[in-house]
Amino acid sequence: MRIVAGEARGIRLAPVPEGVRPTTDRVREALFNSLGQFFDGGEVLDLYAGTGALGIEALSRGCDGATFIEKSGRTAAVILENLGRARFERRAEIIRGDVRGEVERLVREGREYHLIFADPPYRIAQSEIGEVLPLLMKLLAPGGRIVVESGDSLVAEQIPSAKVVSRRYGGTVVTIFEGSVPTMNVAICPGSFDPVTSGHLDVIRRASALFDHVVVAVGHNTRKKTSKLPADDRARLIEKVTKPLDNVSVEIMEGLLVNFAREQGARVVVKGLRAGSDFEAEFQQAQLNRTLYSDFETVFIMAAAEHSFLSSSAVREIASLGGSVKGLVPENILETVQSSYYEPMERPGSDGR
Repeated sequence: MRIVAGEARGIRLAPVPEGVRPTTDRVREALFNSLGQFFDGGEVLDLYAGTGALGIEALSRGCDGATFIEKSGRTAAVILENLGRARFERRAEIIRGDVRGEVERLVREGREYHLIFADPPYRIAQSEIGEVLPLLMKLLAPGGRIVVESGDSLVAEQIPSAKVVSRRYGGTVVTIFEGSVPTMNVAICPGSFDPVTSGHLDVIRRASALFDHVVVAVGHNTRKKTSKLPADDRARLIEKVTKPLDNVSVEIMEGLLVNFAREQGARVVVKGLRAGSDFEAEFQQAQLNRTLYSDFETVFIMAAAEHSFLSSSAVREIASLGGSVKGLVPENILETVQSSYYEPMERPGSDGR
């Protein structure tokens, strides 16, 4: 097992203790893709922690701190070793004890968590989690999420105010409970952003002035050819150029846009248009999205005149041939784009023949 992404990406975890059923790397990666690849702070609570892989992954991807609850002393020692391997010891707390009793104590202390993982042995999931869930909702920060792994889908009749989504990964069912949040006008600004251009940034900036929050969705479609930069690298570039915009966040998106929008609590998608030819394709896509999600609206923002000719493909072509893309991409990522997309041409006879 290893840390999949973030600050501690690639770190190998300690051998899994006998009797512990850890979340596999594949399921963990799929889970975090659905939650949002990276986090902007917040606390995570990992119940029935086992190896601690879920909580440590959340720390690696940006959570500020983590609390692990594990009954077995032998398994708690493995969590401590894994925290040491990832160098997260100072950002974590390990509690040995029964989950129900410790959760009740955390509620009395007024603790608050943005992300809560519960991965109990499957034989007790339905009975115990059904009793613990209402308590976990009291620990949940506004907009936070509870993630439960089990052998079957869970029904949250005890917490009817929560939004519930279940996904199956082989023999594992992941159920996500999301608490209610204050009403916010959220918009999605999707694209491959390969790379992000000055035109993209202009549209994002203008959208941020119209909506309470804008989620820039970086597409990661495994069915299409691989982009020059991985999705997480493209996301990092966008985070860098949108840092001054307090109401803009960046997430990795896989699958259908409408499903991602539901997960983000958004009913609006923002698209930039450079010319009339763009509108024809976007109009068709907007109609399809409305068919799949009837409350989903598309808002078009016309490109500024100075960016009407600009596209990611043009930037890639220029940079790959060693041309300057100054003015075509934001200044603070210019050097990165130039070096990342440059493809030196092999000269005849360069192999000595």
